[in-house]
Amino acid sequence: MKKWYLMALTFTCFALHPVPSEAQLLKKLKKKLEKKAEEVVDRQVDGVLGNDDTAGEDHTGEERSGDPFRNLPKTVYDFVPGAEIVFQDDFSEDVEGNMASRWTSNGTGAVETLPGVPGKWLRVYPENTYKIKDLMPMPENFTLEFDMLTRADNYKDLGTPAFGFDYNKGVSKHYYLADQNPVNADLSYQFGKLNFTSKEVGSNRKSSEMDFPMSYFANDVMRIQVQVTGSRMRVFANKYKVLDTEMVDSESKKYFYFASDGNEHSRIYIGNIRIAVVGK
Repeated sequence: MKKWYLMALTFTCFALHPVPSEAQLLKKLKKKLEKKAEEVVDRQVDGVLGNDDTAGEDHTGEERSGDPFRNLPKTVYDFVPGAEIVFQDDFSEDVEGNMASRWTSNGTGAVETLPGVPGKWLRVYPENTYKIKDLMPMPENFTLEFDMLTRADNYKDLGTPAFGFDYNKGVSKHYYLADQNPVNADLSYQFGKLNFTSKEVGSNRKSSEMDFPMSYFANDVMRIQVQVTGSRMRVFANKYKVLDTEMVDSESKKYFYFASDGNEHSRIYIGNIRIAVVGK
C-alpha cells in the first residue's frame, strides 16, 4: 500500500511541476543570451574613449574595439591650424577658484584643476554663456580650437552645450536658444546629436544635423577644431569631420561664445583655447 502511495505522489509532483522541454530550455537560453548581448552593447555605448592623437588619420568606420566612429561615414582629418595666433589661453596664469581673468559671462565661472588631468580648466556653469573679454571680432579667415572636458555619472545630465558666433561683444544674458544666433553648433550629449545652424548664408536659416556618439566622450576630453575660410566652415570633433559647407558671411563681425548646459549632477569645462589667422 505504501509503495502505491509513493508512486501516486511522484506522479502528482511531475504533473504539477513538469520538466521543461528542450524547446523551452532553448527559448530561455536565447533570452538570457540576448539580455547579455544588450548589456555588453550598453556598456560600450556608455563607455569612455581615450583620445587618438594620430594626425591625419582617416576614420574609415572599421569595426575596431572602442571606435565611436565605426558606424559613421568615412571622413579625412585635414585640419591645419593657423600660424598667426591672435588669442590663446590655458588658464595657467589664473587663480584657482576665481573666474578666468580674460573671460566674462552673465553669471559665474571658476578655474579648477582636476585629478589625473593636466593643466587648468574653466568650469562653465549651467545657464551661463561665456565670451572672451577683449577679443576683437574674429578674423575673416581663422581657426578656432578648444577642449571640452566633462564629468557626470549619467552622460545625459550634460545636456546640450553650444558654441558659435554672434554680433555682440559682451554677454548680458544666457543663450537658452543658442541656435537662434547667427552661427551656432549644438553638442547634445542628451540626444546624441550635433546640430549646426546659420543665418548668414542665403535668405533662409541653414541647418545641418547628424547623429553623433557624444556619450563616448562623457568623462573625457573632446577636442573641437573649426576652420573658416571665406564662407566655408569646417568643424572637427576629435579629428572626425562633422561639418564642411558654407555657413558664414565673411564680412560680418563675429564674436565667439560658449553656452553651457547640464545640471547639478554634471560638470563641464573648457580649456586650451587657440584662435589664429589663416590664409585663403
